[in-house]
Amino acid sequence: MLVCERTQHLGFRTKANSFRRFYRCEITLQRKSESHLFKWEDEAIPDEVSMVEAKELEVEMMSKLNEQMSKVAQSMDEATRQFKEDMDATLNSNMKTTLLSNNGPVHNFGAAVGIVLAIACLYWKLL
Repeated sequence: MLVCERTQHLGFRTKANSFRRFYRCEITLQRKSESHLFKWEDEAIPDEVSMVEAKELEVEMMSKLNEQMSKVAQSMDEATRQFKEDMDATLNSNMKTTLLSNNGPVHNFGAAVGIVLAIACLYWKLL
């Protein structure tokens, strides 16, 4: 099939070259003055072979590219999962450390205010 979506025909005879095979487009069969496609068979076959080889190479390269993209996606998923686990472990460790050792001045002041308020409430209730 040609780019113009017409069928190609194999011819056997021209005025200048009798019995040398050639390919031509369906359009040239209808209009003799048209030179839409004309290739000698012995020149067209290597062209066709090289086009097929190029397509095979393209398919092979696309297959390898898809395989590599799949591997990259898997490694990114694994790295993301590992990073999330590491961050969760670090955050949990820091939270436990902060909660257990939070005896700073703000914590002490808050505790003192709470105790003073509790004593004040008890004092007012007893009066």
